[in-house]
Amino acid sequence: MTRSRLRLWRGVMVILAALCGSAVKAEEPGYFDIDLAFQTRAFADQGLQGQSRDQPSASIKFSFSRMWDESAQAFTVTPFYRYDSEDDERTHADLRELYWTRLGEDWEFHLGARQVFWGVTEFKHLVDVINQTDLVEDIDGEDKLGQPMAHLSLVRAGGILDLYVLTGFRERTFPGEEGRLRPPVAIDPDAARYESDDRKRHVDAAVRWSQDIGPLSYGIYHFAGTSRDPLFQPALEAGGSLTLVPYYPQIDQTGLDAQLVAGDWAFKLEAISRSGFGERYEAFNAGFERTLVSVLGTRSDLGLVVEYMHDARGEEAFDTLFEQDLALGTRVSFNDMADTQALAGFIVDHETKEHVLSLEATRRLGDRWTMALEGRLFGGTDSLDPDMPTPMLLSSELERSAPLQRDDYVQLEFTRFF
Repeated sequence: MTRSRLRLWRGVMVILAALCGSAVKAEEPGYFDIDLAFQTRAFADQGLQGQSRDQPSASIKFSFSRMWDESAQAFTVTPFYRYDSEDDERTHADLRELYWTRLGEDWEFHLGARQVFWGVTEFKHLVDVINQTDLVEDIDGEDKLGQPMAHLSLVRAGGILDLYVLTGFRERTFPGEEGRLRPPVAIDPDAARYESDDRKRHVDAAVRWSQDIGPLSYGIYHFAGTSRDPLFQPALEAGGSLTLVPYYPQIDQTGLDAQLVAGDWAFKLEAISRSGFGERYEAFNAGFERTLVSVLGTRSDLGLVVEYMHDARGEEAFDTLFEQDLALGTRVSFNDMADTQALAGFIVDHETKEHVLSLEATRRLGDRWTMALEGRLFGGTDSLDPDMPTPMLLSSELERSAPLQRDDYVQLEFTRFF
């Protein structure tokens, strides 16, 4: 990010803080929060291209919402900014949300940049197609960029019908040359290519029906537009070095997410059928979670998670590590004053034996601080050789997770709430 853009964002945040503060003092319905976070990542090894083992960063997020007209209208804005000491591409700003809301008796209308989440499974969200992934934030795909849209939600007797018109395509963010958790060949997002001649101006559309029937909740949708998942095409830079260029095709995707709750059991399914990456293909995640309340006579709850991930493309599934994988997880809620929670997961490909071990844990530190711990270990195959010729780094014969074998890391983050 250039210094001029950084100064602009700092100015916007200062002005926004002043305006939002005065709005809240005026006792209008709404809220105003500031989250200031300090994060550090520690890697077990240097990166394949000699990247640092340490990656400290800091972020700030404003959250402001104000309602008026007897709560029939609202304005919401959530700007976000991160500074990373090692990766220039991870130093970035985004408007996570900036939209106006109008409420009716049986309808809602939203206009502006929003975040919309779909999905029920734990380890991978196949059906979550509206927002672009902010990949520089985390490899798990949970962090999203704000998507400009017009969204009409109609409440009907049997369920809810959501209609979306999506404008202003957002390109995926990628770690830079000094970043970690990236392919062995650098990605050049500035040279992105599109199937549509409209490029970022292409207008996408989606429609979704969701309904609750007793213990069963489900949603079914169709999306038509620019794929949020890019293909990567090799290209030569001016100096002759090899790089990867993102290519965004047009897709049609139909999806289903469903969850059935039966006592302490929750059965979950996400499934899609997608065209646009060659022949139409299908993929699904299916599994269950069993919650043991007050396990072993303590106040803690223990959740046992089992999921299977299947992609009909098999080894041709370029955009995921998880095409024929089994995931096992344990979720612990300690139910203490500090709201301590932890989720440990193990994902293994039963064919290649590649695997990922993950840990996510959070705990409050008083009324104003939280601590979050995250870590990932990659195994099941050999690491790439740093002296390997660049073209060989893109060989289809390499194991899918080979570029990540040197990227085992632990991440610690402290967040201060204002």
